[in-house]
Amino acid sequence: MMSASSFWSGQRRRVDEQMDAPNLDPQLHQAALSGLRRLNRTSGVSRAMFPHLVRLARLAPQQPLRILDVASGSADLPIDWLVRARRRDLQFQITALDRSSTALDMALESARRAEVDLGIVHQDCIQDGLPSGFDVVTCSLFMHHLEDQEVVTLVHEMWRVCSRGLLICDLERSRLHTGLIAIAAQLLTRSPIVHADAIASARGAYSRSEFAALIERSLGFSVPVRRSLPCRMIASVDQPCQRDVTAEPWNSVVQPAIAGATP
Repeated sequence: MMSASSFWSGQRRRVDEQMDAPNLDPQLHQAALSGLRRLNRTSGVSRAMFPHLVRLARLAPQQPLRILDVASGSADLPIDWLVRARRRDLQFQITALDRSSTALDMALESARRAEVDLGIVHQDCIQDGLPSGFDVVTCSLFMHHLEDQEVVTLVHEMWRVCSRGLLICDLERSRLHTGLIAIAAQLLTRSPIVHADAIASARGAYSRSEFAALIERSLGFSVPVRRSLPCRMIASVDQPCQRDVTAEPWNSVVQPAIAGATP
């Protein structure tokens, strides 16, 4: 039996998760992605993020809101946003970016069943950077997979390629959340990969103060990171930015452009 001390140490403990393995069997990967969908649906993460997108869409209601979702997996959140936007007569154009062809194949099939149009980009956001031309860049439940410097670099790159703002949602580390996430994974999926990765994710997550510090280090100004029940936190950055566009996107310099961003 796992001891209390081994289950929870209080400090961030990031490890490589099984679903990130490049040689993962496609059937096991699909089963794990299906399990994650159930977890996301039950936790309401899509519903929590959607109002932020609606607000940004209403800044220019005559034009479609162009959204890039980074590390999208099987794109269950973007597909749900497209369905919700259709019900509200909002125009969303969403592109899902992921390095896994298995995940993107599932995303396209799910989008077809939901009768929504979803763009895809097969790309590694850490190794290859991000494509440009988007109003909003979103990322959900990926930052806890990364080392600190990778978070700083990715947030900077997300900010570089957006014109209206960022929306980032991730797990918030705590003893309670670790227990709740482990229980939910056992109840909602039979995937042993999700069972193991759920605990790894909870242990690898940041606290709100830790994540806020990394965002400030990346962007050069403070951003509120708010609790989003259950077990999550959301950072929303709505200001446009001025940037020094260079040939190499990872060397771009970003600065806050309007009042409200704290230097």
